[in-house]
Amino acid sequence: MSSAQAHVVSPSAIEQKPPVFRCLYCDLEKPKSESTLEHAIPQFLGGAQAPLHYKLRNVCVRCNSILGLHVDASYARSWTVTNGLAVAARKLYIGPGGIPLPLVCMGIIQNMPGLAVPEGMAAEYWIGPSGESIVWIRSDNDLMYWYSGGNPIDKKTKPSTLYYLPTTADRLGFQMAMEAFNDAFKKAKARRIFGAEFLDAPAGTLYPGFDAPTDAERGNLEAIQQAIANGLIDAQARFNIRFEDRFICKMVLGVGYSLFGEPFLDTKTAKQARLGLWPSQAQTSQLRGAGSFGGADATFSSLSGYPGAVVIMVLRTGHHYAMSVNVDQKMPFTTELAPGTLSSPHINSDHGYALLLFPQLRHPVELELPTMLAHKLGNQAHPDLALVDVKAQQAEAFNATLPPLPARPPSTAAKSPTVS
Repeated sequence: MSSAQAHVVSPSAIEQKPPVFRCLYCDLEKPKSESTLEHAIPQFLGGAQAPLHYKLRNVCVRCNSILGLHVDASYARSWTVTNGLAVAARKLYIGPGGIPLPLVCMGIIQNMPGLAVPEGMAAEYWIGPSGESIVWIRSDNDLMYWYSGGNPIDKKTKPSTLYYLPTTADRLGFQMAMEAFNDAFKKAKARRIFGAEFLDAPAGTLYPGFDAPTDAERGNLEAIQQAIANGLIDAQARFNIRFEDRFICKMVLGVGYSLFGEPFLDTKTAKQARLGLWPSQAQTSQLRGAGSFGGADATFSSLSGYPGAVVIMVLRTGHHYAMSVNVDQKMPFTTELAPGTLSSPHINSDHGYALLLFPQLRHPVELELPTMLAHKLGNQAHPDLALVDVKAQQAEAFNATLPPLPARPPSTAAKSPTVS
């Protein structure tokens, strides 16, 4: 080899830059190793069954974790949304053995004589599908005071106590109730106290999965039974009027990217959504829209939704695409989604788009907006929605066969929500 010949470096000796991706939410470059599966539509809204283009990989682990706890849960566990989803599920529930019904949260117990609640704990009152009462003495959290069920991490890690008081001896109703109870608290680090005696069983017989009460727990159980006998449990829902602000911005980013792809990331809308997702005193998001309490009239709420469904509707309006998210035809939020200059393989810009998710059925329906409206108005049936309608009819017939709830429900006097 000539001394003047250049030295050749093997490609393997050149340091390779690790592959990176741009996180949808924080807009930072991250190593591919930090990529994680993200449901653009959260799973509590039925997002696990959404079409594949809503399953994203351009979200980092940190954003997925932080936003799940502080943004998704802020919306999902708000009193109105938690109970709205519970009511929606009932419209498509046809009996035990399938997806259990959610419980209904009545709020935090304010004053119950004889009920001992340790400092730093809250007594939360829930109603089951057959009218049973559940009192959950759990860890309280000032930063998440409006979360029904409190901090989701505390639920799994901090000790709590569940008092379950059935109201029916009907086998079917009892099975419905137990499935709902077990599903709601399957991950809770909780002692479970059963508040009834079994007929034709030795005294002290424990129902499977429940614990023998301590003296203190017996005292609490007696206090709850006495309150039910008196026909009144004083419960008050907590509410945060800003519960959905960041969630709306997150949905704009997730749905916008899922429908419009990479070109969406550099739009003004995406920038404003990120400002709202990560609020600061220095900059304020100018994303246009109206929240769930923005004054949507009853006609819009009805037309933009579907019984028992979470509906995501996208419509081109002037120079922009707008999106509404509607739970069971109630309190939709609406927001700017993307500039009208973008195109999407999923949207006919002249007709609009709708995605219907039925969490109780684990079933999605993706179609053009006029097709949904034509079906709702009875002008032209859509086969997938016709099958859902049959399920709804079956659910209505099933509910009619159930024994009536107690003549005097455990609590019909929950106070108006506390607003902050």
